Amino acid sequence: MEFLKRMLYGAIIGVANIVPGVSGGTMAVILGIYDKLLESISFKNLKRNILFLLPVAIGGGAGILALSTAMKFLIVNYPIATNFAFIGLILGSIPMIWKRARNPKGDPKGESSVSPANIVFFAAALAFMLLLAFLNQGSIENAVQTQLTPVLAVQLFLASIASAFAMLLPGISGSFVMLLLGSYSTVITAISDLNVVLLLPVAAGCLVGLLLGAVLISKLMKRFPQATYMAILGLIAGSLFSIYPGFVFGAEGIAAVLLLALFAFVSWWFSVREH
Repeated sequence: MEFLKRMLYGAIIGVANIVPGVSGGTMAVILGIYDKLLESISFKNLKRNILFLLPVAIGGGAGILALSTAMKFLIVNYPIATNFAFIGLILGSIPMIWKRARNPKGDPKGESSVSPANIVFFAAALAFMLLLAFLNQGSIENAVQTQLTPVLAVQLFLASIASAFAMLLPGISGSFVMLLLGSYSTVITAISDLNVVLLLPVAAGCLVGLLLGAVLISKLMKRFPQATYMAILGLIAGSLFSIYPGFVFGAEGIAAVLLLALFAFVSWWFSVREH
């Protein structure tokens, strides 16, 4: 049962990672496995935690392969309702992140307030996400490439490192970073077509980005826990601006509001249950 549960969590994170603007890291926070995921990916704990990572990785891969077409259909045909559902997930997770920021070590007698200095990290992260939202409005994707060349291999490898690193940061969408770097359409097409040759540099870059990112973020969590959580809170709050699709009155608008409320409740429930 626990194995299947982690596979489901992995599938949710995997699906989130293929939607530009939606953060897999945020989904991991909402599901209550973010800290464990970072610990498991790090060099020191990789072998010891392979049993934790395996079902998450299987679920993530299955989610990307099985639901990429469905998610693309929903985003294209029902963008408002789909994005409002993601907004609901994010809103429902904010109280839990704020609680962690106030008391990052979970000590009943620990910190219960946020120092003014650490509020700066929230503001900086929020400003960074607003900048990304602005850039997203004018981002231009390169044409889809299906034949691997040395130049394309390097481009995909470096873009995948940046994307995987961003994937670990709640609030930042790894696929959005790939979009900004001009590789998103090529990668998503390669996944749909199972173009293994093109996916090899992508897989290698993701592995490097995940390992390096997990080590760095884990160190920040240990040395500067409150500052890190305040930055994460800023990233998550700012991500709302990146995925807000606008609003229209009508059947989809009503459905969007209902989905926002439903998914906000689900996210909050997960937060209460796991923490």
